[in-house]
Parts: sequence; structure tokens; C-alpha cells
Amino acid sequence: MTYFLLESNRTTSKEKYTQIVCMAAFCVFSFVYLFFYQQDVLAAAQHVLSEGKTHYDRTVGAVLITLVLALLQWAVASFVKLDKWAYALTFFPSLLTLTIITDVSTTIHKGFSFGGWWVAVPLLLVIFYGGTRFLIRNKVTLLTHTTWLRDVWVNLAMMVVMFLLVGLFSNSQDVFHYRMRMEKLIAEEKYDKALKVGRRSLATDPSLTMLRAYALAQKGLLGDQLFHYPVECSSSQLLPDGDEVCTLILNDTLINDFAKSRKAKIQYRLIGYLVDRDLEHFATLARKVYPDTIIPRHYAEAMLLYQFYSGAPIPEGENHVVETDFRNFRKMERSYPKEVAPNYLRREFGNTYWYYYKY
Repeated sequence: MTYFLLESNRTTSKEKYTQIVCMAAFCVFSFVYLFFYQQDVLAAAQHVLSEGKTHYDRTVGAVLITLVLALLQWAVASFVKLDKWAYALTFFPSLLTLTIITDVSTTIHKGFSFGGWWVAVPLLLVIFYGGTRFLIRNKVTLLTHTTWLRDVWVNLAMMVVMFLLVGLFSNSQDVFHYRMRMEKLIAEEKYDKALKVGRRSLATDPSLTMLRAYALAQKGLLGDQLFHYPVECSSSQLLPDGDEVCTLILNDTLINDFAKSRKAKIQYRLIGYLVDRDLEHFATLARKVYPDTIIPRHYAEAMLLYQFYSGAPIPEGENHVVETDFRNFRKMERSYPKEVAPNYLRREFGNTYWYYYKY
């Protein structure tokens, strides 16, 4: 313990520049990381833990957390007396704290848990303590024959490594981030923006599919665009159940009540049949709902598929474009071996019900 209480050497101007560079790098990383990447996850965590009584502001949150962590680093640096190329290590406790704060569990709605951090934090702090004691004890040997510029680059390299570890051990699950972002936008009734979240990604889960179905239903596009996204659910999972399929920011009742409304009830039934690949019941209901009118794109695709397998007639309508696409789909499907056909078909027909149904 006496090593930490030794008086430090007088800080030179060059060492001061190294400290300023490290602090600037830390503050920029922390603010950007919190403001742009983890904002929705932290908003969801605060909403759940406060039971909806408080609201997370990303600007205030990013500034306040960064400031507190910077003060923590200052206290650590004053205590352990590391300088020159080892100065970056004084940011370790602050970055560890940042990691813990942003390691929000995807099942936080079931109850808060500190997870493996109960063991990891004491162990990491013991390692940090032992490592800094060793550096102080061997200060003269380790820090000789170095230039200021080399010290800066070594410190920045260590900072970058620690930044990468923050990203690695915090919550970086893309689907969970998509869900939290969508929930926030849906709560603000920004359905167009919500539907753009994760649009290019193939990663999904039932809760994300449920949110997309809700946003599309609000815009009257459920039967036209649901299969533009990867779908991973059953018909029952198109609605939240409060357990595996759930929301954190939104109220599950909001979605369940809307799905029962006159505007959306039939659409949820039809799309539910498609999700379950139940063409027989879908065709029976679709004929009643769309006896003479043009039907949404995915419904037309499903009716063609039903006709293909059963030979049953499809409703009259302007479906010649869909019919042409289906013929091209069948032609392309036959032109590739079964092992590689899904990959090639995804490029052209990944946004169709046919692709979902078969692959």
C-alpha cells in the first residue's frame, strides 16, 4: 500500500500533454459511445428499473456519465501515481465501470441481475492493484529511454485496447439494439423511421418481428412488406406475451389492443396464417376479405403459391406482375442445386413470401 502513497515526481510539461491526450481520447470515446451507440439500451434499462417513472435523456446521460467517470479516473490517477507510458492504465477502473453500466441484460424485464460481474469486478481490481504496484516498484527500469511521442502512442494504443474491450463485454447484441431503437421510435409514432432500423440485417428474433409487424400494421402495410424483413416467429408471437416476446419501453397492452381493433384484426389473422405457412386457412379467409379487389403483395404471392400446390383458383385481380415474378422464381430455383439455391434466390426474391415459405 505504501507504493501508492509515495510522492510523485514533478509532472513535466511533456507528461502533462500525454495526460491531456489520454483524457481527451477517453472523453470523446465515452460520450460518442453513450450518445450514439448505447442510448436506446440505457433508455430501456432506466425505464424498466424505474418502472417507467423516469426518462433517460441521451445528452444529459452521456455528459453526466462521462464527467463522473473522468472524475473517477482523476481520483485513481492521484492515488496510484502512474505517469509517462503507463498513464493510460489509470483509466481502467473508469472503463470497467462504463462496461458494467452498458452491459444491460436482454432479460432485464424479468429482474435486474449483476451477472458474472460479482466475480469479475473484484478479480479485475485485484489484478489492476497488483499490476500498478509492480509498475511503480519498477518505475526507473520501465520508463527509461523513452521519448514523449513514444509515450503518447503507447498510451493511445493501450486506450484503444481498453475501448475495444468495453465494446466486447458490454451489450453489443445487434438485435437487442434494433428492438430498443424501434420501441423508442414507435413510442414517438415515428413508424417510417422505426421500419428502417436494421432493415439491411438478416439478424432478428420474435420480439423484433413483432415490433415490425405492429409498425407495418399501423401504416396499413402488413400484407405488403412484412416479408421484406427476416421473419422468425409463429402466429402467436406476432403479439407480445410478456415473457419471450415482449417490449421494454412500450406497453404490451398497446400492441395487443391494436391487434384486436377493427383496423388490424383481419390483417393479423391473415399474416398469422402466412407466418405459420397455413395456406389452406389463409386462402379461405382471403377470398372472403378480398373477393373482387386487388390484394396486398404478400397475399397475392401466397395465393399463387396456394394455386401452385392445390390447383385452386385465385381471386380475380391485377396480379400479372406477381405471376411473372413467380414464374421467374420457379425458373431460378430449378437452375441451381438445392444446396446453393437459397443464397442465390435471396438476392432477387428474399423479400417475397415464396422465399420465406420455402427457405
